[in-house]
Amino acid sequence: MIKKRKWLVLIITFLGLLVAVGSFLVWKANDVSKIDYNQTYTYKAKKINTGPPSYLRVVDSSHYVAIPRLNLDDDYNQAFGVEFVQGRYTYSKGVLVLGKHITSTRLWFDNYQAFEKGMYSKEKVKIPLTRAMAPFEEGELIKKHGLYYYKSKRLNTYDSIKKKYVSIRLKPAKINLPTTKKEFIQRYHKKQGHQQE
Repeated sequence: MIKKRKWLVLIITFLGLLVAVGSFLVWKANDVSKIDYNQTYTYKAKKINTGPPSYLRVVDSSHYVAIPRLNLDDDYNQAFGVEFVQGRYTYSKGVLVLGKHITSTRLWFDNYQAFEKGMYSKEKVKIPLTRAMAPFEEGELIKKHGLYYYKSKRLNTYDSIKKKYVSIRLKPAKINLPTTKKEFIQRYHKKQGHQQE
C-alpha cells in the first residue's frame, strides 16, 4: 500500500513537471529574445488600447516598416484606412531607436466592399514631430530580462495619448508585411487583399 502511494505521488509529480515544462516552452515561443531581419513583430494590443494591433518588420541594418493598428474586419460598413510606415532606426547597446526619416502612405477605403474591390484613395501623410505617434512610428525596442519590449512616450492609442512611457513585450507575428511602398499599394489593389503566411 505504501509502495503504491509512493508510485502515485511520483507519477503525479512527473506529470506536473511535464505540464510546467510544456507551459514554459509555449510561453517562451511567444517571446522575442533576438530581433531578426524580415521577421514581423507585434504585441498584445489590449495591453495599451482596445483597438487592433500594430505590426513591425526590421528590413535590414537601418530600415524598418510598420503597419499601425491593422484592422480589416467588416465594421458596420464604416470607412477605414491602412497606413504603411517606412523609417530608419539606429542601434546601440541592444536598443533599436525607431523614428528617423519617417515616410507614411495611407490608403482610405469608403467601406469594406470598396476594400474587397481594391478601390481606395491615397493620402500623403506628413508627420509633425509634435503630434502623438501611432505604434512603431517612433520609440525604442529595448531588451529587458533577456526579452525585447517596445517602449514609447508619445503613443496615440486611439483611446488616449499616453503621458508616460508605455513598455510592452514583443511577440512574433505570422503576418507578412510589405517592405516597399509599391508592394504595399499592390497588395491592397484589385482584390489582392492582405496576405498572411
